[in-house]
Amino acid sequence: MLGTTGAGKTSYLLGMYAAMQSGMRGFTLSAKDIDLDLELTERWEQLISIEGADRWPPPNAGVVEHCFFDFNYGFRPIMSFEWIDYRGLALSDRSNEQDVQELSQYLSDSECVFLTISGEYLQNQVTPTTVREIKSDRMNQFLQQYISNKYRPTTNKPFPIAILITKYDLCHHRKKEEVIEDIKKLFQALFTPDSGWLVMICPVSLGKELEADTDSGMIVPVNVHLPVVFAVYSQLRAYGLTIKGRRVVLTENIEKNKQLNPVLRWLKRREKRHQLNQLEISNEEINLIESNMQLLAQELQQVSLFVGGNEVTAEVTADVQT
Repeated sequence: MLGTTGAGKTSYLLGMYAAMQSGMRGFTLSAKDIDLDLELTERWEQLISIEGADRWPPPNAGVVEHCFFDFNYGFRPIMSFEWIDYRGLALSDRSNEQDVQELSQYLSDSECVFLTISGEYLQNQVTPTTVREIKSDRMNQFLQQYISNKYRPTTNKPFPIAILITKYDLCHHRKKEEVIEDIKKLFQALFTPDSGWLVMICPVSLGKELEADTDSGMIVPVNVHLPVVFAVYSQLRAYGLTIKGRRVVLTENIEKNKQLNPVLRWLKRREKRHQLNQLEISNEEINLIESNMQLLAQELQQVSLFVGGNEVTAEVTADVQT
């Protein structure tokens, strides 16, 4: 999760986890470590029970937060993942700093990246000053160096990027289309034709009243579950494509076996039984994956998705883009 200091990354994490504990349309999130669950819950309760500037968590000055979660539907685990939150100042440090080196390594190993942009910088049309304030130029550089150069994303195998507009209550007065166009200006490479990026633009907020009163406004999280839904959806889609590729190979091998003479078919009977068994397992896996994708895709109808610069809808099957 990348963003400048004060972008609301930690507050978003706390709000997202609190909302997902109770569940959003059957989806829940659970910490693998019961102590982490308690810590996140206590920090959230402090945020909603205290008034004044002290209600908000301090900037993540020097600690890299690692959280291990299970994403569930009806308490049935769908996927486990690690959440990593970096201090905002890492975007400004030089490459020889330890936190930047750690950030670079974890980015290279990531399968989805969240970019956080505070709505306070989108209250008006973006300018070159906005780029400097939110460090979008540095985010672009990190994506180029540690994601694009390693994964070489394509439209058939895109890399997922979630752009979170935190504190959306501060810019909700603008038209949605205007805000999206500004996001595209800040991250132009992610929206170029055939660029191979699967991008979600998602406004999130901890409450509409916070625009007028950050110290005591009512906290009612909005859309906080959608970025996690997107991350899980994108990984299910990628895994589904892998399983379908495996199924194609199995099917071809089974058909080749049928063309053999009777003696060779008899000699390879055990191999054929194994292939048929693996084909059945692959079909079951694909059915389960696409069933989960359908559930998640329903949630993603609320946000803007782009592949190679083109706006798309969330697919309910694991197929390549055409």
